[in-house]
Amino acid sequence: MAIKESEAFVLMTYPLAEADKIVVLFTRLYGKIRAVARGARRPKSRFGACLEPLSEILISFYERESRELVALRRCELFCSPFERAATPEGEAFLHHVAELVDALQPPAEPHPPVYRLIRATRDAFLQGASLPALAAYFEMWMLKLGGFFSPLEACAACGKAFPPEAPIWIARDGVPRCARCGPPAGGHMILASLRRLLAEMLTRSPIEWSSLPTPKEAIQLHRLLTRLLRDVLERELKTELSLNV
Repeated sequence: MAIKESEAFVLMTYPLAEADKIVVLFTRLYGKIRAVARGARRPKSRFGACLEPLSEILISFYERESRELVALRRCELFCSPFERAATPEGEAFLHHVAELVDALQPPAEPHPPVYRLIRATRDAFLQGASLPALAAYFEMWMLKLGGFFSPLEACAACGKAFPPEAPIWIARDGVPRCARCGPPAGGHMILASLRRLLAEMLTRSPIEWSSLPTPKEAIQLHRLLTRLLRDVLERELKTELSLNV
């Protein structure tokens, strides 16, 4: 059994038997994996505080043939977002990020841009970025990196560039349309001011961008992107953010 090693973000954990946990991890080198952490529920577990959501850790693990779960051998904590996650709003945000990564990333497929996005979002979270704004940033980039968010410069139906001040419509699969071509069934309207903010996301880091929208704009974008994510996933999200921050 070859031992493998990688940096990883903890997404979520589940109890297993009396003393163990199943850990869902998004690793830098191997993508999303599910691991068994033996004894992780014991008070003096060797895993300590490494398995909290969105903790970045160095792991070593080994695989056995015909086993879906790998065995977590050890882990070393790099960075924990626990300090800000101690609030209900912070905890909900981290679980929201973890849910989206788990839902949108297939097993065992490395995706370095997503790993870098999680790290940058975590850093902005620890620097005190507005949570609705940071959630909108992360949601848009997860959609874009997954191929579900098209450029918003021109109508996909007629090919004409959108006027700077005109609202547009976006279909359930993220394809944009102008008002003249008609809103698609189940589509969502994007105001010109929000379209400009979405364009700024492509050129700025999360901590830079999170200071641009007003609280009202950040909430509007978060709600829009949440609806798009529900369309893509074809289910309701389990996590819900408090928008009073």
